[in-house]
Amino acid sequence: MILTLGISFSSCEKDNFPGPDAQVFGSIKDKTTGQLAETELLNGSSIESYELGYATQQLRRWLIKNNGEYRNNLVFSGKYDFKLLNSNFFPINVLNYEIKPGENKLDFEVEPYLRIKNTKITYDATAKKVIATFNVEAGRSTVLIKQIRLYAFSDMYVGENVKFVIAGNSLTNFTPSKAADNTTFTLEIDIAANASLFPTGREYFFRVGALGDVTGVGTVRYNFAPYVKIAL
Repeated sequence: MILTLGISFSSCEKDNFPGPDAQVFGSIKDKTTGQLAETELLNGSSIESYELGYATQQLRRWLIKNNGEYRNNLVFSGKYDFKLLNSNFFPINVLNYEIKPGENKLDFEVEPYLRIKNTKITYDATAKKVIATFNVEAGRSTVLIKQIRLYAFSDMYVGENVKFVIAGNSLTNFTPSKAADNTTFTLEIDIAANASLFPTGREYFFRVGALGDVTGVGTVRYNFAPYVKIAL
């Protein structure tokens, strides 16, 4: 009994290592437009961080918020390698970057696979439809469009992995010219036909997303426009 209590108390002792002493925050920005590279919190873009100085580097994955911003308040100061891979932009590396004690602002400039531009999402109360119009621009001439979709959900985390399942709100099978021309796309959600998903008297979140057709870059994730909140 005494031995058991001794082991129990010794296991609760604090170690003598200092805790995290730095906070890192910033944005993922389109290097061409300066706008945030929007993503999604669940299974979206992320930052791979590796603290240097160890025989074996360990991955610490930092999530990026829907709007393209991030913050980590529990970081150890020191030198790091950052890798942004398998995202909705061309991969980049930031190597041997020094994180100092306290606040550190670190923005990453990237090339999105696709840019969703001139987005307008409105509600036609007479037709009971939510209508989105927008253009899609390729980040590089080699990028094509694989799919575009108008998403809807009951909270702000709407995206490919958090959405209502609705028929007829996406387009696929594009010709190569669609990624670079000035085509205006229109997508609709018939609210009346999906009344069970949209009870009246509350707000819903709508967002346009596009998936690029890109080779040689790993996993390709959706690019997004900012969400629009509509009361129905």
